[in-house]
Amino acid sequence: MKVVQVSTYDIQGGAARSAYRLHRGLLQLGEDSQMLVRHKDSTDDSVYCITPANTAETFDEELYLSTVIQGYYINSHRTDISNTLFSLPYPGYDLSALPLVQAADVVNLHWVAYYQSPVTLHKLFVLGKPVVWTLHDQWGFTGGCHMATRCEGYRHDCHACPQLADDPFNLPKAVLRDKVELFSGADLTIVTPSRWMASCATESRLFKDMQVRVIPNSLETDAFRPFPKAQARESIGLPVETVILLFGATDVKEKLKGFRELMAAVQYCLARQEFQRLVDSDSIRLLCFGRGSEELGAGRIPVVSLGYLGSDEEMRVACAAADILVLPSLEDNLPNTMLEAMSCGTPVVAFAVGGIPDVVVDGVTGRLAPPGDVPSLGDAILDLVFNSDERELMAQNCRKAMVDGYSLHVQARRYLELYQDLCRQPRTCAQSEPEDLVAEQLEAGRTVPEPTGGTLPVCLESTLGPHFRRIYERVLSKALRESFPAREKAYQASEADRAARLEQINRLADLLQESEADRAARLENINRLTELLQESEADRAARLEVIRNQECRIRQLEDELRLLESRVEVRLRRRLSQLLKG
Repeated sequence: MKVVQVSTYDIQGGAARSAYRLHRGLLQLGEDSQMLVRHKDSTDDSVYCITPANTAETFDEELYLSTVIQGYYINSHRTDISNTLFSLPYPGYDLSALPLVQAADVVNLHWVAYYQSPVTLHKLFVLGKPVVWTLHDQWGFTGGCHMATRCEGYRHDCHACPQLADDPFNLPKAVLRDKVELFSGADLTIVTPSRWMASCATESRLFKDMQVRVIPNSLETDAFRPFPKAQARESIGLPVETVILLFGATDVKEKLKGFRELMAAVQYCLARQEFQRLVDSDSIRLLCFGRGSEELGAGRIPVVSLGYLGSDEEMRVACAAADILVLPSLEDNLPNTMLEAMSCGTPVVAFAVGGIPDVVVDGVTGRLAPPGDVPSLGDAILDLVFNSDERELMAQNCRKAMVDGYSLHVQARRYLELYQDLCRQPRTCAQSEPEDLVAEQLEAGRTVPEPTGGTLPVCLESTLGPHFRRIYERVLSKALRESFPAREKAYQASEADRAARLEQINRLADLLQESEADRAARLENINRLTELLQESEADRAARLEVIRNQECRIRQLEDELRLLESRVEVRLRRRLSQLLKG
């Protein structure tokens, strides 16, 4: 079976890694799976990177949509309810005419923000082949937010979005209406990794009448496996005889990840004397990973930051080194961190939110606290911190649960069964045959290239959905007006920075000139000293020659004196002899 996996990234981020794991699982089953991604970080030859083929034609549209509207209408007006992504679904890359897509039996969408738009998705839907969309967050059925943060607007029309503070044109409502209209009649099956996300999808206005399946994510249980904690801790410089609490996320500053709640739970634990004694004896650590973890502080508990973990091996070591993974997420689908920790034999303490209760069984593979109940979360932490036997039993349960239900081949088989079932079902007629789409592209001068070097040029589609198109100019006008002060401020800051740098450069130039003048004076002194030294050496040589001549003369005089003394002595002896005879 030919399957194309469509994802914005291949291995960067949790959603991408989940998609790539499915891709690998299908390959291991012998299926023909390929990935089409916007950003490629792996070296896998079965992953193709999409690049824009018509950059010059769409430069203005992409600038207005991706920079101006996203930056100054959306990002600058986010409320404090959430700091999780909120992304405009325009523009998108048209994959419909690619030979890889046309030859596929099934197209499986994953996290496709900043990659696919309602218009480009519509072009995939009308190919007349089954499309599966695996939801890694809620963006697929909302007007732009990736996590609704307990808002239920997606059930109706996303009117008056609570995540945007200044939205007079109801942008999310227009986006959702575009999706509803462009997805109408689509042969689309929704897959969610968790029952919670499935419930959200079936209650959404967009997907309520579509087939929704639950297939959990998988992981490499052979790579994420238990190994001695002492060895893991020594490899990252942690004391062997300590209790290690692990916490982390791609971005730990994201509010939904619950770092504030974690710190409140830690403070709750510190009120217990036995926990405080662990701190006083330096017998506990909070091990953090993810972007921003180096800036975190936990008060009286020492924090060890691992920063961003870029490889499975680094993540495996962190999980194996920990006694407990604390997962205080306030909303989550089926976090990879949870699966990875459990596969390494590390039990989980978490709030019972999202898809976490699908995996963490309270008292069996970890402890669950009611959503947002900080004291209960603290009690759960205390319970496992002081019960090593229970942790050990849970570790074994965690490992068994992952091997039995979450390995790559288990997930891949479930998806393969779904693909086969969908392909056996009668198809609705495509609105446009693939050959016609190719002809349309060729008539427009847009060729459909074969894969070369893992890169595929594809047309960037800036066409807007009908409802967003109606408000586009007003939204753009407002965003442009608000961008001017921001850009002016940025320009002024740039100019101030440039002036400061210029002043610094001038100061450095002055110092250089002073240094050069000083260097010239020093060089002149050195030259004069060299001359004096040379003169001194010449004088020393002359004096040495005189001394040598004088030494030679002294030796001659000494020789003459000895000869004279010898002659005098001979004469004296002769005279004395004569006197004695006479």
